[in-house]
Amino acid sequence: MGKRIVILTDGSDRHFYFCNRIIEETGNVVGVITDGKEINRPKLEQVRKTASRHVVQTLRQRYYQRRYRTHGVALKNEKRRNESLFFSGSADSFLSGYFDFLLASVTSEFRSINAPYFIETIRRAKPDVIAVMGTCILGRGILDSAPVVLNMHTGLSPYYRGGRTNFWPFVDNNPGYFGVTVHKMSRGIDTGDIVFSERVVPVPGDTYGSINCKSIVAGTRLMIEALKQVETGTCRALPQWTSGKVFYDRDWTFKAAKLYFENRDRLVQQQIAGEARGDYTQILTVRNGMVDND
Repeated sequence: MGKRIVILTDGSDRHFYFCNRIIEETGNVVGVITDGKEINRPKLEQVRKTASRHVVQTLRQRYYQRRYRTHGVALKNEKRRNESLFFSGSADSFLSGYFDFLLASVTSEFRSINAPYFIETIRRAKPDVIAVMGTCILGRGILDSAPVVLNMHTGLSPYYRGGRTNFWPFVDNNPGYFGVTVHKMSRGIDTGDIVFSERVVPVPGDTYGSINCKSIVAGTRLMIEALKQVETGTCRALPQWTSGKVFYDRDWTFKAAKLYFENRDRLVQQQIAGEARGDYTQILTVRNGMVDND
């Protein structure tokens, strides 16, 4: 038997697509833990967390949620439609074909995937490598549970890190920076050494929703390739060369959704034209730990 793989992920069709493909292509998966994005904070802690935010920031976010509600709902619906087109049925396929791989799911019984119960569950599976997509920030207990821990980040590190990172280039008016990254996990936010990264080049009619789905498809393929290289001992990783931008949940407001819709079609057209001119050679990508010049 080859290197033992444990998958940590969340619970939507896109996450089960990731699981299904890795199980099918590697044959080495020994367990899956789902719903790993959840953090079940006690009510008092949640109140304190909300209260700790700057009052002006909290009021501004609430104002934007009301004023630009139509834009926020439209963006969520756009993302949902695209994920249905790309990944619909993946959860059912997992449950019908690969349910035996399910080690556990995070529920309200435990605080998060970092709880001792899940750490012990992972360690009992004796993984050689852990493949991650869409969890909360992982603590040292999990990071120390396998010799290699790889994360699939739906964004182009080091340029865009954190959450919704194929969305923010639309808001920034910054074409060329859509993509996906497979990196070794560290305690930072998407800061680990990069094994693979790949740009996603839009076509006419693309949106954040479709670009993000394409990045998941590409990133799953790159994760599988990285896992096969771990198997053969040929996996390399490149330290990140700049800090880039990092986005947190608190950065997201419905006003950003409004800016997205104002910029979306023009920015896609701008990038398509820029690709034809070769405008984006300054954006570096990585293939097996080396800068990819192709």
